[in-house]
Amino acid sequence: MMRRMMIPIFVLAMVHCKDKEYLRIEVEKESGSMISMRNFSRSSYKESGELEWKLKGAESYIFPKENKTIVYGFEFKQFEKGNVTSAMTGDRGEINHSTKTVVLNGKVKLKTNDGKYIESESLTYNLDEKTLSSEDDVLVYSDGTTIRGKGLRADKSLNKFTIIQPKAVTVGGSNPLKDKP
Repeated sequence: MMRRMMIPIFVLAMVHCKDKEYLRIEVEKESGSMISMRNFSRSSYKESGELEWKLKGAESYIFPKENKTIVYGFEFKQFEKGNVTSAMTGDRGEINHSTKTVVLNGKVKLKTNDGKYIESESLTYNLDEKTLSSEDDVLVYSDGTTIRGKGLRADKSLNKFTIIQPKAVTVGGSNPLKDKP
């Protein structure tokens, strides 16, 4: 009796089951990757359990032999005491795990929690030295002043920066280049 009831229930269950929908990258933007993913996300936590940073991407390609990761739709946020201290975005980011550098390309933006920001077509972030650099045109906004130029060297918090070839300065607020107490 029990067996007779189980068979129709099993058949009904199979008829109503649907295949799971998996997101698969049909046309890969990067060839030769070992792993490719959509809606990529990775977080790092300090030993205390506090969130340190979070990386998201629309697509991710991992190259273990070259020790690099390429992320399209790159979104990187750094945290301190649960609050975002900086957010960096770009169309494409290439993380070189050997040299500990991140090279962003395409509509790159970096914003800090104290209202400073950078816009450029490319930006390199050195994870060890915590420095930023670019050889392209840049726009830097800090403390009411906007500076446009070509080439940049800066610390990650944008407290100290150098525009290699300044082109235009729009002043509003105090001088962003003065020494802070």
